[in-house]
Amino acid sequence: MNPNHGGWDLRDTGRKLGRRSSRRILRVGLLVAAPVALAWFAYDVGSRQGEARIDALHSRIAGLKAEKRAVGDSLAKTRAALRRAERSAGEWRQRYEDEVPQGRSAALWKLVKRKLDEGVEPARLSGVIGLAANERRCDEPVTRRIIVRTRLHGGSDTAAGFGNGRITVLGDGRPARDARNNPHAWYDPEKPVVIRFVTIGGDTKKVEGYLPLHRSVLVGEDEFRFTVTEGARSFATVAAQRCDYP
Repeated sequence: MNPNHGGWDLRDTGRKLGRRSSRRILRVGLLVAAPVALAWFAYDVGSRQGEARIDALHSRIAGLKAEKRAVGDSLAKTRAALRRAERSAGEWRQRYEDEVPQGRSAALWKLVKRKLDEGVEPARLSGVIGLAANERRCDEPVTRRIIVRTRLHGGSDTAAGFGNGRITVLGDGRPARDARNNPHAWYDPEKPVVIRFVTIGGDTKKVEGYLPLHRSVLVGEDEFRFTVTEGARSFATVAAQRCDYP
């Protein structure tokens, strides 16, 4: 047996054992390293995703803060505009209440406007309003009677004068009827009548309806207040009172 040959066999065997040991160690190392590497990879990926999410959340928070500031600014502007609108509305409301007539003032303004539309001079209206007072100077009432004319009866005493002849009062009515519906000459006081007030200048005012009737007539600076009521058969009673105008 060759001693040298035996030495080589021992060395080959040692090298084979060493290689096997190295491979075994390598396999063990790989088995240990693989989970570690996988865990590290998973941690790295998770860490990056977490950072990305955190960055996205920070960005979202910044966006929400910006939106909040924008909404706050818009709300502040809206509140300021609302306060200005409320002040303006209050000013216009006060101006309306101060300048637009209401209640009795509104009725008076309508009367003044109507008179202006009818052609009454503003100076005349101004003078009349300036002279107006709660207390008025009036004469004692004067009473006269007139025959109310019908189509069957005219006759005399169908007119009466007032204010020294400045106003003449006349009346027209419907004939009364008997039980057989035959007309009488006198008027029926239960039916409407027409009373006319003719001034010395020829201007005529009238009032129509059921007795009693009322009418005011202006002549210059005098106002005549008339009340017409039923009188004796065929007659109507006319009461007139002259007052200073206004």
